[in-house]
Amino acid sequence: MKLKDIEKSTNKNLYLLFLSVLVGLSAGFLTSLYRLALEKAETLGLKIYNFTSHQLFTLPLLILGLLLLTAVITFLMKRYPMSSGSGIPQVKGQLQGYFKNNWFTTAFSKFVAGTLAMLGGLSLGREGPSIQLGASMGQMVSSRLAETERHKRILIASGASAGLSAAFNAPLSGVMFTLEEVFKYFSPLILVTCMASAMVADMVSRLIFGAEPVFHFQIVGSIELSDYWLLLLLGVVLGFFGAFYNWTLLKSQGLMKKINSSFLRVFISFAVVAVTALIFPLVVGSGHHLMERFSFGMGLGFLCVILVSKYVISMISYASGVPGGIFFPLLVLGASLGAVFATIVINGFQLPHHLFANFVILAMAGTFTAIVRAPMTGILLLVEMTGSFDHLLPLALVSLVAYVVADLLHAAPIYDSLLEIMLDDREGKQEVEEGQMMFETIVPFDSIADHSTVAQLALPEGCLLVSVHRSGRDIIPQGKTELQAGDYLTILIKREDEILAREELRKVLTEK
Repeated sequence: MKLKDIEKSTNKNLYLLFLSVLVGLSAGFLTSLYRLALEKAETLGLKIYNFTSHQLFTLPLLILGLLLLTAVITFLMKRYPMSSGSGIPQVKGQLQGYFKNNWFTTAFSKFVAGTLAMLGGLSLGREGPSIQLGASMGQMVSSRLAETERHKRILIASGASAGLSAAFNAPLSGVMFTLEEVFKYFSPLILVTCMASAMVADMVSRLIFGAEPVFHFQIVGSIELSDYWLLLLLGVVLGFFGAFYNWTLLKSQGLMKKINSSFLRVFISFAVVAVTALIFPLVVGSGHHLMERFSFGMGLGFLCVILVSKYVISMISYASGVPGGIFFPLLVLGASLGAVFATIVINGFQLPHHLFANFVILAMAGTFTAIVRAPMTGILLLVEMTGSFDHLLPLALVSLVAYVVADLLHAAPIYDSLLEIMLDDREGKQEVEEGQMMFETIVPFDSIADHSTVAQLALPEGCLLVSVHRSGRDIIPQGKTELQAGDYLTILIKREDEILAREELRKVLTEK
């Protein structure tokens, strides 16, 4: 056993912190470059569609161009399958030992295919690819400089935080997303390294794009406490919407998979988006330009058309498997639904018109929470993306209600569902590595392991508990050592047994 894997000396942590800064620099630069490429590609794509709509004789050239985009993207998806889709399930699976990844080919394919998809007008986001690009930079740095497998994965997670941070100028959201969605537990070492990477990446992004928030909503006043019942109603609506969104997204993926040709799947998405772009260009692309146009005077009917159209286009775009995220499009959908809700309640209850922007912001956070099931990330993300701290309480209230409603409807978090689909598709295809490795997990507060001794803990075969970290100190475990909720357990396993060991250990520690 290599004891250096469980060593927690100050020097070693400082070295890991230094590596996380390198990860933040590389991830921040690559993600910012990707963000810039997407902006240029989207602008160019919309100009091409606008030109074609006025000069219909160029339509054959447009079709030829879409066929070329389809061919390149399909080739990259087949050649480098880890680059397909959002990127967030892939990063989660990689950190859990399900996937092996070549950081260079994945980053290259994701960058190129994602940019081409945006050029074609698909309704996809930059956040998932940015997280995967950041994780690839973390893997690049860790493969050369990290000493242990555990530290390599921490740096990959730090890169993921940096990617989200640079994508939206949102360092706190990048850190919280990694803790809340990827690891699903709090670790001081993971927190510090992710914070370092996210802050450095954010600085790189701000040097390129400036310090302005991503969304420019004018917040004039706040919602009165006497009207908070409307927030409860909004949370319920968003909870149902989130559950329906997740169900529809998974169903649309299943329908698309029935088309055996990946080329045909991708071209169908481009064809539908192209027709929409020629008729109703407002709803194609990422949706950033749409967000800037939302206003109370748009009219309820027009807002409903935007909501339905954007919903359909988003589903078709992602179901094809083209590299691109659902993060930003779902925020746009949340804003659309919030705009519809705001128009109804403002007209129906004679509320001030300036509250329109408040409801839009609240709906984005609630939609994100209902779909992703990461409420703290949603709250922080909207605070950082709008640059306003004036609506923390209503954000929390709407997010909480949306979370509870979606949970009562048994709608699984979307990224967990997408990861399960990927694992089903790759059954029996994983590569097996030999050797030993260590990973860290935590004893949950509602676990049967709380106040149980090590001897009573039914560890899976092949798992060895080598360290218990509690209140800043390490305990060498013995059979009579009593575990407590919040303990960090360092487990030694064989690499080839990692997937099964993690699954069995998760069952042991989450049993009530």
